[in-house]
Amino acid sequence: RPDVQHLEQIQGPAPATCPRRCPPTGLPMLPGTGGGVGTRRRDAGFWQGSMRGRRGTVLAIATLVLLGGGWSLFLYSNLVDAEESSDLHLHVEEGRRSTGEGGLRQRLALLEEGIRGLASAHLEEAADLEARAETGSAGEGLTLRQKVFVEGEEVAEGSAQSPPPPVVQTAQEVVAQAVEASRQAQGTGGEPGRPDLALEVQKAADAMRRRRGAEAAEKRRQRMEERLAERARAAVPLRPRRDPPNGTVLTPAELTARRKEVEDAMLHAWQGYVTFAWGHDELCPISQTGKDDFGGLGATIVDSLDTLRMMGFTEEYERALGWVRSGLNLTVDFNASVFETTIRVVGGFLAAYELTGDEVLLKRSLQVAERLLPAYDTPTGIPYGTINLKTLAPRNPKWASKASSLAEFGTHQLEWYKLSALSGDRRFADLAEHSIRYLNEQFPGQGLMPLFLSPSTGKFTSRRISLGALGDSYYEYLLKMWLLKGKTDDMYRTMWEQAMDEMLEKLVLNSTEGHMYIAELDRKTVRHKMDHLVCFVPGMLALGVHSGAVGGEKGERYMAVAAGVTETCWHMYDRQASGLSPEIVTFRAGGAMRDGGAYNLLRPEAVEAFWYMWRVTRDWKYRDWGWAVFQTMQRHGRKEAGFSGVKDVREAEPTPDDTQQSFVLAETFKYLWLLFSEDTSFDFETTVLNTEAHPLKVVRQPLSAADTDTQR
Repeated sequence: RPDVQHLEQIQGPAPATCPRRCPPTGLPMLPGTGGGVGTRRRDAGFWQGSMRGRRGTVLAIATLVLLGGGWSLFLYSNLVDAEESSDLHLHVEEGRRSTGEGGLRQRLALLEEGIRGLASAHLEEAADLEARAETGSAGEGLTLRQKVFVEGEEVAEGSAQSPPPPVVQTAQEVVAQAVEASRQAQGTGGEPGRPDLALEVQKAADAMRRRRGAEAAEKRRQRMEERLAERARAAVPLRPRRDPPNGTVLTPAELTARRKEVEDAMLHAWQGYVTFAWGHDELCPISQTGKDDFGGLGATIVDSLDTLRMMGFTEEYERALGWVRSGLNLTVDFNASVFETTIRVVGGFLAAYELTGDEVLLKRSLQVAERLLPAYDTPTGIPYGTINLKTLAPRNPKWASKASSLAEFGTHQLEWYKLSALSGDRRFADLAEHSIRYLNEQFPGQGLMPLFLSPSTGKFTSRRISLGALGDSYYEYLLKMWLLKGKTDDMYRTMWEQAMDEMLEKLVLNSTEGHMYIAELDRKTVRHKMDHLVCFVPGMLALGVHSGAVGGEKGERYMAVAAGVTETCWHMYDRQASGLSPEIVTFRAGGAMRDGGAYNLLRPEAVEAFWYMWRVTRDWKYRDWGWAVFQTMQRHGRKEAGFSGVKDVREAEPTPDDTQQSFVLAETFKYLWLLFSEDTSFDFETTVLNTEAHPLKVVRQPLSAADTDTQR
């Protein structure tokens, strides 16, 4: 592997050493498709050795059905092996017990029935696998944080060294051919069998597989050439580590000048969106068009409402409000992320409502939340991750084994509690808070939680623990719900403290270069990987200490970790040729920092940490660090029509990615503006920022009894 790791597109499932249901695809693995080989499979010799994996297992079973008539003694042992290797032995044994019959004929009949069930169960997933191998579009349909998780899996596991899965013949095709060949070979209606026909069918199937295999091999060759070119570029070393600036005290005039420059950047981004992408979710500043990754809900408009108001852009705010009144369509045929829609749209409307009192904003937030409610209709009350805005059908993605992610179901509470407080309808607060109370009751005393939980069974489906993608904002909302409820519900504070204590004990590490970082945990294996998303943690720790969630020696430890990780986040920017941070960095077993995902989206987490650390410590270096990051964003991200992320931070002049993320206007510029503003611009005692930086006022009075029946 090269000295500098790099981002590569997901080509298929994680290595075979992962659990039975392993991200990113969640495709069930049949026993024996990878890893160790059991005794029975070793004894099978050539028969099993030549037919390995999903395709081979089904084909072996089908061939046994084909040759089954009259060969019972010779094939019986191999037949049992094939049943066990495909999880069909339980079906066969149950059928034999229910009928009281044994022998090869009965076993063949039950096995054929099981094969059909297997084909039905896996057909859709096999089609997804084939499409992924042909198009290479593993990241299609994922939210940004889901993409970071999936890409991080490849970075951490080094799956780029594993060949992508072959394009396989579907289970349905194999079964249909095998059943027909079996009938022809054994004869029907008293007519003699035709073993030669079975051989012809088998030859045709082999030819089809060879053709598809050749096509897949050519695609793999092309992808490997692209990877080799990427690896050659990835060998660019990081810039030497240097001490960060100590901080310079600025005059009021200098602070005002910096704040005005941030306001100018915000206005430039907004005007580009208005000119080229009005009504769309986000702007493509290079191609000067718009795109809709959030269902056409006008994500940039809604995300920008409170920022425009806070910065004093009254005319721009009024134009945005006009679109909210007349342009919002909530019935589009789109599978929307419940999490993203909650934090961006519901949160954006609520924050703007509390800043202005415009009633249409509260009305719209209620309308959006109402359409998300069916996602909570699960046996456990843990919501699904996506919902179709037109049909209101909820679901979870297959790549996550149809489980809900921790950050996504654990990041509705601020918005939905505030919505209930403003509307008087307790359904929203009760549903959202139930998810956290469920975790507290089912897993008492456990601080760090795995990333995926089944909404059907209420059990975790993985052992992966991360404060990065798909885990991050769950921990943020534990602290902020305690603050939003006026520090009255100690369950949230206790759960947060338990989680942070475990994080300090298990995940906070130091590299040989002196970088403090927050690793990940997969069962007992430490992954020395940190997403840029994790840079929110220092700000969260500082806020917890400042607000009194912890104190004394523990508070000092929390602040020491906050300072150390914040400095690492600074180095993530400073050590790149472009001066922009990669999406992911890795530390080999605690060693030197290396790039993972090399792109940059102009994310806010680092400047968020700088702002919180400035407010709590009053150390001017954090203002200097924020200014340096902002200047780099201006140099590489500012384009004629707006702001764009970049594809590769290792290049001195990186190529733009042609997307102006809505969170740049909602969060990045807002945190930078606050960093150079007076403390009166934001009051920690009366206001809490949601994970999209939308300000929500603390609820001082407990919620009244619901006027409507709660669902739980």
